[in-house]
Amino acid sequence: MAAALHSGPPPLPAASARELLAARAPALVVGMGGTGASCARFLAAKGVAATFADTRTAPPGLAAIRAVMPGAKVFSAEMPGVLPAEIRWLIVSPGVDLRLPVLDAARARGLPILSDIDLFGSQVTAPVIAITGSNGKSTVTSMLARMLTSAGRRTVAGGNLGTPALDLLDPAVDTYVLELSSFQLERSEPVEAAAAVVLNVTPDHLDIHGDLAAYQAAKARVYLRCDVAVVNRDAPGLEQLVPDGIPTVGFGLGEPAAGDFGIRQQGGTPWLALGGEGLLPVSALQVRGSHNAANALAALALGVAAGADAETLLPGLQAYIPLPHRMALVASLHGIDWLDDSKATNVGAAVTSIGSVAGPLVLVAGGDAKGAHFDSLADALRGRECVVILLGRDRELIATALDGICPVRRVTDMEAAVAEAARVARNGWTVLLAPACSSLDMYRDYGARGDAFRDAVLGLTGKPAGGLAGGAP
Repeated sequence: MAAALHSGPPPLPAASARELLAARAPALVVGMGGTGASCARFLAAKGVAATFADTRTAPPGLAAIRAVMPGAKVFSAEMPGVLPAEIRWLIVSPGVDLRLPVLDAARARGLPILSDIDLFGSQVTAPVIAITGSNGKSTVTSMLARMLTSAGRRTVAGGNLGTPALDLLDPAVDTYVLELSSFQLERSEPVEAAAAVVLNVTPDHLDIHGDLAAYQAAKARVYLRCDVAVVNRDAPGLEQLVPDGIPTVGFGLGEPAAGDFGIRQQGGTPWLALGGEGLLPVSALQVRGSHNAANALAALALGVAAGADAETLLPGLQAYIPLPHRMALVASLHGIDWLDDSKATNVGAAVTSIGSVAGPLVLVAGGDAKGAHFDSLADALRGRECVVILLGRDRELIATALDGICPVRRVTDMEAAVAEAARVARNGWTVLLAPACSSLDMYRDYGARGDAFRDAVLGLTGKPAGGLAGGAP
């Protein structure tokens, strides 16, 4: 049975995607963002007629849909009041609320409700590596793809990160590396994967899932049909998510047992290691922080679990450059480092970022809390020399949690946040953008938020973007 969001009734058992495609059964695609546009391209290539619907007035994927299906019926700004009689199945994008009346109508008619991941699974012929978690999944996905490509495998990466899954399909590909969100996992049949991982689970999207147990259950679906489960030893309880009978490989920052990945000291220097064998000094990585050492270990474990030799993965790991807005050094000015971690869109990610920074700190945070609490953020800052600058819709929630922990400043926008940070930070301090919140109350996405931070920081010097030594490319 296809899984459902905690907040909505479950879809009915799905017919085979292969059967529906072979029959060229007319489909309703709900959601016209990047996923909806990828579905349009895929269905058009298969000769399947489709209708498209979105609650937004100007859906971002509409032009792309019109380009490949100019005659398709489109509902924008609202869902169809009555499910079109010709529709035989539905494809639902990850961001869609499964309580929509049109989906209730589909269930009442017994129509299959599938996802783009279901369609991908019906077509893929090469091994898939599936990656999920609250934090780090984009880094591990891109890192592993770089490693496998360097090792000689024709590898593509996407899903929740970058390219939608359907646009990745190519008979020349040797390995697919998919980042999967809780929403994608929850509304899809289990993905058949050569290797899979739940990197970690910290509270996120509780406004949609309802509670942490439901959110974790969605993440755990990544293990249901994998050949090898990679498990984070430093996250107690995650190994219990793996079904009986599936072999596991562990990773963590402690010394590894035989067959597992971890950190060993060699000559007083920490090394990434497989069992008793040192593979690479941590200092050889181009990514910062202990959490990125853990990400590298997870990527190595996944690659080896999927059949690669660890030694062949190391050149790609050494060459890996971090993704934008993930602990990126924007500038070093007057002895102050300015770090952009706008991708820290939940409390757990922000806590990890804070823990990776030594010394006095100015934290820039705030946005849409997504139903989260900030007690762990307060714990991470307790006893530190720090100042917190807050902006965004839920800044008062954070301010309340930090009462008595550290000085708090409130601002209205990112330019004011950077100006205030420049005023209070001193030589030897770090200014860290780690919002602990979604960006959507103020920005298009976390990237736009990070760009606003970067532009404001570079504006302190009067130089154009890229004009500072040490600035991020």
